[in-house]
Amino acid sequence: MYTVMEAILFLMLITEILQDVGSVPALSTVATPPTPGLSLRLAGTYNYCEGRVEVYYEGAWGTVCGENWDLKDAQVVCQQLGCGNAVEALPWPKFGSGSGKIVLSDVQCKGDEFFLWDCKNSGWEVHNCNHQQDATVLCTGEKYRPAGTEGDVVYMELVDGPNQCAGRVQVIYFANWRHEVCSEGWDIRDAQVVCKTLHCGDAVAALTDGSFGKGNSGPLMTKVDCSGSEYDLLSCPYEYRPATCGNYNDAAVICSDSGLTPTGMPGFGSSPIIV
Repeated sequence: MYTVMEAILFLMLITEILQDVGSVPALSTVATPPTPGLSLRLAGTYNYCEGRVEVYYEGAWGTVCGENWDLKDAQVVCQQLGCGNAVEALPWPKFGSGSGKIVLSDVQCKGDEFFLWDCKNSGWEVHNCNHQQDATVLCTGEKYRPAGTEGDVVYMELVDGPNQCAGRVQVIYFANWRHEVCSEGWDIRDAQVVCKTLHCGDAVAALTDGSFGKGNSGPLMTKVDCSGSEYDLLSCPYEYRPATCGNYNDAAVICSDSGLTPTGMPGFGSSPIIV
């Protein structure tokens, strides 16, 4: 027969064994960071899948030096964040410099690592860099911040022309850093939609020759294919966020309410044209 004390000791032993069993981690196919407390983000833009590379290390966000930064490093970042594939790897802060510590430098990934910090590097906080060298990544994926965030607007404008009814087409879309429209496939039907949207009358010309200069942001749209009856340009079929415009210029438009006539610019005929 057990005494009351022996029974209590037996129950305490069983409880301790069960606690130990419960603490054994279950097998999982999900890779976990080898060092607790690490995280990764792309900062400085409205799209979570493009921006300045930042790593959460020892309780604070820090940047990654762009020394030897290449597309294989960017690919690991994009894959880790679930943002598709890398489009561009920039060794400078396209979206503005970071602040605080520079936590990684001389990153040299093979491209198949699960985590950026698994790649060969100089060691935590070992660097000879400044924030003008903060690494930047552009991925194919899109994960936009919730609506209502500052800069949550969609509008179109014509810039670098004589007035609001003639110029280079820019589309401000959810504060995306890309604003330009590539001229590949650009025609008078596309221009007509722009003019109607801006209440600028009818399209006089759809320009593809760079007459109103080149934007300094990046391409938001290309291969726009409007029928002419759409309410706005984003309602037309188009290819979204090309890496570059390639050999094509930025699209531009001249509307009838601009006051420009076909004789007002060299080479214009008397009917709506594509230049």
